[in-house]
Amino acid sequence: MGSDDEDPYRHLGRPAAGQRSAPPAGGRARRGRGVLAAAVAVVLGLTAGCGQPATVEGTPGQPTTAAATSDGAGPVPWVSALVARDGTRVTVYTGPGEARCKELYEPSATVTEQDATQVVVAVRGRVIDSVDCAASGTAVPLVVSLPEPLGDRVLRDPATDATHPTYHERELPDLDADQRWSPYESHWMSTDEGWHRGYNGPDGSGLLLSAQPTIAASRSEAVATVRIGSRDGDVTGQRGRWWTVWWEAGGVTYSLRLMPREGGSFTLQEFERELARLKWR
Repeated sequence: MGSDDEDPYRHLGRPAAGQRSAPPAGGRARRGRGVLAAAVAVVLGLTAGCGQPATVEGTPGQPTTAAATSDGAGPVPWVSALVARDGTRVTVYTGPGEARCKELYEPSATVTEQDATQVVVAVRGRVIDSVDCAASGTAVPLVVSLPEPLGDRVLRDPATDATHPTYHERELPDLDADQRWSPYESHWMSTDEGWHRGYNGPDGSGLLLSAQPTIAASRSEAVATVRIGSRDGDVTGQRGRWWTVWWEAGGVTYSLRLMPREGGSFTLQEFERELARLKWR
C-alpha cells in the first residue's frame, strides 16, 4: 500500500462526465480526472442463492464470434473476497489475471461445497480478447449468497486450492447508515489482492475505504492516534491535503482516507470530528 506522501489522484478510476473519482489509499486503479464523484458503482448485489450462479456487477464486453466459439468457459481463480455486514453475502473478485488485453466473458460464481470449517466458491468464465485494451484487466465482482453467515469459516478457491485475502464489512464504518455519503465504483486491477470503495460526501469532499493483508501494507509515520469504535487507529497524512486512519483486524489492515473538496483542506481536528460522526460497528 502506498505512502500518504504520494499524489492522491494517481490511482483514479475512470470518472463520468463532470465527476471526480477518489484514489485508493495505495490501490492500483487506473488514472482519470474530473470533479468529485466517480465512474460507476461497485455494488454488492443480492442476487445468487447458495449453489446457484452469481450475477456479475457490470456488463462484460461482447466477444468476437471467434472468441466465443473457440474459448469454452472454464475454472478461473479469484483473488480476494468481501463479506457483507450480515455475513451471508460474499463478493469474490476475479479477472483475466496477468494476461494482457484480455477480459472475462460471462463469468459466474457458485458455492460448490461448504461445511463447518470452509465454504468453497468456484468461478467459471471465458477469457477473451478485450474490446478495449485500455479498460482490460480490472477486477470483476461476483456475488454469492449463503444460507447461514460465514462466521469463522474460511473461503476457498478450487481453481488454486487456496484461500485468498478476505475482508469484512463488519470491520468498516457503516457508511450506508449515513446519508451524507454516497458510494461510487473504484476500479483496480484483477491482480490486486486489495479492496477499495469510494464515496462522495458533503461540500464536494471524498472518502475512500481500502483493505489489504497486513503483511503487504506500508504507510508513513503516524501523526496521531484516534479512537474509532472499539479500537484505536493511527492517523497519517499531509496537512492541508488529506488524512488517513489505519486499523488492523484479523491479519488485515483497513484504512479510511478523507479528502477535501478541490482546492479545500481539512485540519487534523476536523478529520477527527468526522471520524467521530461515523457509525462504527
